[in-house]
Amino acid sequence: MVQKTPTLKGKTVAITRAKQQAQETAALIEQMGGKPYIIPTLEFKIPSDLSQVKDFIKELQEGKVDYTIFMSVNALKYLFEASKSLGLKNILSKGLEKTTIVAVGPRTAKELENRQFSVKVLPEEYSSEGVAKTLQNLGVLGKTIFIPRARGASPTLKMKLEEMGGKIMEIYVYEQQTPKSANLVSKFIEDLAAGKIDAIVFGSSQSVKNMFQIFTEKIPTAKLREMLKRLTIVAIGPTTAKTLNEMGLKVDVTPKRYTFKEALNALAIYWDS
Repeated sequence: MVQKTPTLKGKTVAITRAKQQAQETAALIEQMGGKPYIIPTLEFKIPSDLSQVKDFIKELQEGKVDYTIFMSVNALKYLFEASKSLGLKNILSKGLEKTTIVAVGPRTAKELENRQFSVKVLPEEYSSEGVAKTLQNLGVLGKTIFIPRARGASPTLKMKLEEMGGKIMEIYVYEQQTPKSANLVSKFIEDLAAGKIDAIVFGSSQSVKNMFQIFTEKIPTAKLREMLKRLTIVAIGPTTAKTLNEMGLKVDVTPKRYTFKEALNALAIYWDS
């Protein structure tokens, strides 16, 4: 029996990723025969205070960091942007060669390898829980672990590693904020009401929270919730799903591997089942 290729033919799928990331997911939707609908709920920027980054680079340079964990491509990108603005890009590169690099998933690992860094640890499960389980097996007691990431990111990983006896430092290399896109919001509400959107994909808890913050300036929360309930709701992982549940929304699809490609495949299979 020939297995059918998952398809999104004839379906419009909304993406809540930041504008600079959404194009990649949009291309995947188009490849699967669907129509992407970009409605960014996130924007990123480098923090004004880069003293944490400067201290981290110094620790790397001195060989004092046992593990450096990259939880996203953005974490890597903005760490290097911050180091460049500090005039420490080359020192950062040399310092990263002295630490064991952990990537949360294959996309992040590929980006690191593109920059000529060797990824020593890649978990089977692409999540905070997956990273924690893998490092638990390797042993983190007394180890110094740095996590470059977004301000306001989930504290789950830090807490789990601290419970194992690790010394954990989170370095905020970028900040997430709500975009100002009043016209896009109004259009999305109109298209939502008109039944022109079939599904919506959330890639993080922050994207969920920001959507409610942005949209409830235009319509009541209860109305937004009811409108979103008409869609097939996709959460990229359990933490995002939990936030959606807390907002009163049922999650229809969560992929086994927490990537956008897997999420879209899972959505196609869900519709076909």
